[in-house]
Amino acid sequence: MTAIGIDFGTTNSVAALFSEGEPEVLSIGEPSAEWVAMGFDRVLPSVVALDDERQMVFGWQAKQLDTDMRFEAIKRLFREEETVTAGGEQFYVEEIASALFSHIKQRVLANGHDFDSAVITIPANSRGLARHRTKVCAGIGGIRPIALINEPTAAAMAYAHRHDIDQQTVLVFDFGGGTLDVTVLAVNDGMFFEQGSSGIARLGGVDFDRAVLRHLSEESPESTVWSSSDKDRLRLEIEKAKIRLSSSEIDETVISDPALGAFRLTRPQFNELTRPLVERSGEAIRRTLSDLRMTPDSVDKVLLVGGSSKVPAVRHFVSELLGKAPATGVDPMTAIGEGAAIAAAIMSGELADSDFFLSTEHAMGTVVADPVVQQLRFGTVIPKNQKLPAKQTEIFVPVMDFQESVNVSVLEGDPELPLGHPDNLLLAEFVVPLDPPRPAAEVQIELTYTYDSDGLLHVDVADGLSGVKLVDRVTLASQGAIGGREAVEMASRIRASVENGTAVVGGSVPVSPLPPKSEQLVATARSKVIPFVDDNDAAKLKAFVEALEQAGDDARSARHNELEKALQPFSYLL
Repeated sequence: MTAIGIDFGTTNSVAALFSEGEPEVLSIGEPSAEWVAMGFDRVLPSVVALDDERQMVFGWQAKQLDTDMRFEAIKRLFREEETVTAGGEQFYVEEIASALFSHIKQRVLANGHDFDSAVITIPANSRGLARHRTKVCAGIGGIRPIALINEPTAAAMAYAHRHDIDQQTVLVFDFGGGTLDVTVLAVNDGMFFEQGSSGIARLGGVDFDRAVLRHLSEESPESTVWSSSDKDRLRLEIEKAKIRLSSSEIDETVISDPALGAFRLTRPQFNELTRPLVERSGEAIRRTLSDLRMTPDSVDKVLLVGGSSKVPAVRHFVSELLGKAPATGVDPMTAIGEGAAIAAAIMSGELADSDFFLSTEHAMGTVVADPVVQQLRFGTVIPKNQKLPAKQTEIFVPVMDFQESVNVSVLEGDPELPLGHPDNLLLAEFVVPLDPPRPAAEVQIELTYTYDSDGLLHVDVADGLSGVKLVDRVTLASQGAIGGREAVEMASRIRASVENGTAVVGGSVPVSPLPPKSEQLVATARSKVIPFVDDNDAAKLKAFVEALEQAGDDARSARHNELEKALQPFSYLL
């Protein structure tokens, strides 16, 4: 079987194979001559759409189809969203993502390369749930993931394959269409060791495009009557303008639409509109170095990958912050896919003189009572930046004597943050019986976490004194919105679609309209607050708005309260 690597990107996906000692990027899309001229000949837009007959179309066809039934940036939703909304209907995220994986597989097969498994890349700071959903969706789409590796590690492997960077520390700045990850790796004797990583889950090229679209809307009196189709066409032209300003020495370009007219965009204008986003990217660099107690001088090489890293203002900002120019010699658009193919060759034994090692991006722990401050806190079991696979056991005792049971909460996040912080996620919670009840001094709860290289966490609970297992191994990998039966039905449906030469969505998720109170809150946020706050606050508020609009009936109350709380600092605008 061929060693295949897949970069399943937020905005674009890449497939590559390792052949005759080199990674080769495959042409899995069919872009127009305009996009080929801009360097997009070997990428597939990670876009799915439904045509008038509700058949799925993919990639370039979906990206340019005039429809409101379009699904973009699906990977952004892997962390927590169960459904995605298009055309007023809700669909399972898994079905859309699985169909896209299936399409990628068919395109690789069309290139003449038979395969059924691949190394698949994921953002370095993906949570356990996002990692698991990636595995599930790839499997439903007919691709068995032999490993999930972090995108920055893959990029470093692609660079090191062409350049001698042994005994060096590499900082990878991975700025794609939807996410930003900063990872520091040590390269030693052909092996790659992740030292630490931080990121921003919702920051990327799509946010650059939105900033320009917002500016054009504010400058155009006619924007009040722009339809969603108008905005989609304009957003596509904005993306092209961004690429032109990033890949050539021109100082200005024109954003043109047959119905809406022409808009002039200069490089200084673009830099000013996106400056808050560029500067925000520095947070991830500083946090990564701080966590590792490193300074910019400790970094030997800086590698910029991802489409957004091609923006000149981004490259200049990173260079200034780290005091060194970015390395050259890899294509920022395809490096991650190439690295995934190299990893596949390593795992298949085709490439024997290299290896890679992964580490945890977040701490894994449980809720414990701190007797000093008499508060609950995050008790770490597996720390952040622990090499994978990792196994760690910690002993805990009950708070009171003669308890009949104890509650075990499994957390993923940052022990330095309050328990209620959004970055601290509750993965599972279960009750462990204590039979018979006895003094706390006579009880030891032995909690063992085993974290696999594929990002799955397993939990065992035993009596630390007798060794008796109290809870059989629990694998903490949520299926998201779908369970086992739904996954099997979905896989069967997608296979049938491929065999019949068509792809038809299985059906939308029934959704009822928002309650009037929530509709009013959304309208207030969009009309009275979002247009007047800075880009960072606007992006956060939009995320809360979208979460409320996409929430199922059982989650709407919580999403409503979250949006209401997020609006409180701006009450003076209401």
